[in-house]
Amino acid sequence: MNKNITDCVVAVVGSGNVASHLVKALRSHIKVAEINPRSLENFPENCDIAIISVSDRAIEEVASRIAFKAPLTVHTSGSIPATVLQNKADHYGVCYPMQTFTKGVDMDYSSIPFFVEGDTDQTLSALKSLAALISESVMEADSEKRRLLHLASVFVCNFTNHLIHIADTLLQEKGMDYKVLLPLIRQTVNKLSSASPAESQTGPAARNDLTVVNRHLEMLEDKPQLRNIYKKITDSIITQHELN
Repeated sequence: MNKNITDCVVAVVGSGNVASHLVKALRSHIKVAEINPRSLENFPENCDIAIISVSDRAIEEVASRIAFKAPLTVHTSGSIPATVLQNKADHYGVCYPMQTFTKGVDMDYSSIPFFVEGDTDQTLSALKSLAALISESVMEADSEKRRLLHLASVFVCNFTNHLIHIADTLLQEKGMDYKVLLPLIRQTVNKLSSASPAESQTGPAARNDLTVVNRHLEMLEDKPQLRNIYKKITDSIITQHELN
């Protein structure tokens, strides 16, 4: 791509959480068209970069429908290889923002790590420049590394949020608000800036305090699924703590 990145026209094909935030983040830096992935209505004829931001299972189908509408086509998935876009454009790649996105929730785009991959050095350079319009943290990552990053992010984000949801459900039974846990959650995350996860681990499992562990298991006796989750995580912490 011979153009300066700020002179390019970008089409963000998608209408979900990631797509809506990408459009918002890019609009103050570059010309962006938000394209409905079903109709593809108003796809710009002079498009330089098409960014497919849809569910993983829809990427290849959408890519086939916009094939060669832009000289460079990329997707934003962490778990799908770049090669699904091969033969769908002159050049292809990936621009993966590793963050959790929800429509209407403001966020600091500059702190989001972007992981990019391109079929050529020129593509890679263009994607680095594009991501740098938004973020201060842009790194290269091939498909294998992105899959691992995506797996790790599921553990730290999706699973963590689910555990908070479980805690919310438990507290609601006694009329309590999960927001009383927010200072604890914030401190759990904040201390990772100065200590490793292994060093930061606290609680009855890390202390191998089976008296407290068994008391908790008794409290979950009528909730076998939650009891099983508690036991498996506790066993994992004890095992990891012994290894460290």
